[in-house]
Amino acid sequence: MKVLFLPDYMRANAYQRELARALRAAGATVVAEPTGRRKILPVLRAVRRLGRPDLIHLHWVDPYIAGRSPDVSRARVMRTLAELRLMRRLGSAVVWTAHDLSRHDRPVDRLEIAFGRSLVALSDAVIVHCEAAREALVETFGLTADASRKLHVIPHGHYADAYEDQVGQAEARQRLGLSAQALVLLFIGWVRPYKGVEDLLTAFATLDDPDARLVIAGQALPDAFGQRIAALAAADGRVAAHLGFVPDEDLQVYLNAADVVCLPYREIFTSGSVLLAMTFGRAVIAPRRGCIAEALDERGAILYDASDANGLAGAMRVAQGTDLAAMGAHNRTRLPDFAWDLIARRTMEVYALAARRSDRAGDPAARRPGA
Repeated sequence: MKVLFLPDYMRANAYQRELARALRAAGATVVAEPTGRRKILPVLRAVRRLGRPDLIHLHWVDPYIAGRSPDVSRARVMRTLAELRLMRRLGSAVVWTAHDLSRHDRPVDRLEIAFGRSLVALSDAVIVHCEAAREALVETFGLTADASRKLHVIPHGHYADAYEDQVGQAEARQRLGLSAQALVLLFIGWVRPYKGVEDLLTAFATLDDPDARLVIAGQALPDAFGQRIAALAAADGRVAAHLGFVPDEDLQVYLNAADVVCLPYREIFTSGSVLLAMTFGRAVIAPRRGCIAEALDERGAILYDASDANGLAGAMRVAQGTDLAAMGAHNRTRLPDFAWDLIARRTMEVYALAARRSDRAGDPAARRPGA
């Protein structure tokens, strides 16, 4: 089976890289096409360059619908749906992995919700990473029972083969200027408002522990938000903010220096950061929402009520008296549940279902009443 990944984020996105590698090992031919916003017909251009695939696997939709104005966005939505419908008529099945319910850090966009609803209707199958994500799609898009049957839950994979892990905790802390005795809390990843980094700084300020350290590592967006985070971090000498791109080879330094990874998301659908923390054998502090509570359990995470204003600070205080190393070790033992060979096998099963559905949709007899 020839599968076209759209868009191609494999250079920067380990999830997509690992999925493509595992699918190739399972027998699929995976090709991909970078998608720039200025391409007039991005889907058809990819097909023209790489050849018609048996299946188009759409991942993130932002490059296909985002525009500088509502009119441009509307035109791109209509164009993308038309391209995908044409490819289905030409015999290519369509599968969408819904990584997000909608784009973050912005008001709910009715056009984007309408696009998602239409994309589910058009797709032969839709993949989500947990039951909570499945339920959110059904509720947000108002899916019928028939449309809901297109949704398939396949977990997000781990990162055991994606990043280097050769630096021990002592060396990692030395590189970051952290003492061996410190309780080190870490936030790592894109530093954006919806990820609750401001809430993390506020909660950490209430922690009565002069030896506690909070490390924030990642590129901040937008710039004004990064400046605010830098100012808040500078007000507490126990906080170190490394606001910039973190190269893949440096991820191990930050993660292995930490006792616990903090993921205080204000909104969450799917989070690869959870699997990243688990891969490196770290305990996790996170709200009990979205896919987080399905990927983690109480033996590996301190989960708090997202509606409790003191929940995050309370979770930090719990961490002070918890064997975080044991929690992290537990998380690492659970990685086989998120193995890529398992994920590839289940994805190939979804591909086969999608191909059969697409074949039936393209058969005129299948559209006759009673067929």
